[in-house]
Amino acid sequence: MAFETTESVDVDRQSSPEMIYEHLRRRILSGEIAAGAELRQLTLATQFHVSRGPVREALRLLQQEGLIDSQVNQRARVRSLSTEEAEHLYALRVVNEAVALSVSVPRMTESDIDALERLVEELARTHPQDFAEWERIHDSFHRLLLSHASAQTRTFLTFLAQHTERYRQIYVSDSAAAWRMGSAEHGLIAAACRERDTRAANVLLANHLARAGLTLVAIMSPSYEPEMLRAALFQVTNTSQL
Repeated sequence: MAFETTESVDVDRQSSPEMIYEHLRRRILSGEIAAGAELRQLTLATQFHVSRGPVREALRLLQQEGLIDSQVNQRARVRSLSTEEAEHLYALRVVNEAVALSVSVPRMTESDIDALERLVEELARTHPQDFAEWERIHDSFHRLLLSHASAQTRTFLTFLAQHTERYRQIYVSDSAAAWRMGSAEHGLIAAACRERDTRAANVLLANHLARAGLTLVAIMSPSYEPEMLRAALFQVTNTSQL
């Protein structure tokens, strides 16, 4: 299935490959351009008012990031969702976000924690079918939670979070009960931060991410055994101090 759109996008011709890449990347990660969709160079060149050269470069960047598959003399397609990739993304998040949180909690200000609690309240009021709004608030919560980690760490964790966005839509939309549980878990994490209980916050965050990942894997492939994700959770929750 080819990705078709009548939308016209204005870009700066001098930086068009990067801008085309960012535009397509955002739409792929949000699920607006679905897994398996075909990306035709001529269609995209028309949409962005550029020649095929900048489009080819943008597609190369998307392929380099692992978001599309493209072979010589073949059309590019958005990569299919993969149970293995979903597991690996969540396993990396479990370990690395727990470490980042151990740095962030002692440095949080009262304003930071007040803001976390407001975001928890907003999440609780958001309907799971309004995924765009839920994702905006959810992203703000996790960014603020880890805001005192190093810039390099935050960049890496943002990359992981963005790549799990395509998968989170499955998880959030498939189970209202899971969505409500996730909302409650955000509240517990914020409460642990309020108490400056770094260890409790680490374990709560690790369990929160692992539960989301395990639920997602079970939805996508019930027979798949997520050994890496279970090992990541064990690493965090059974370590006396991070």
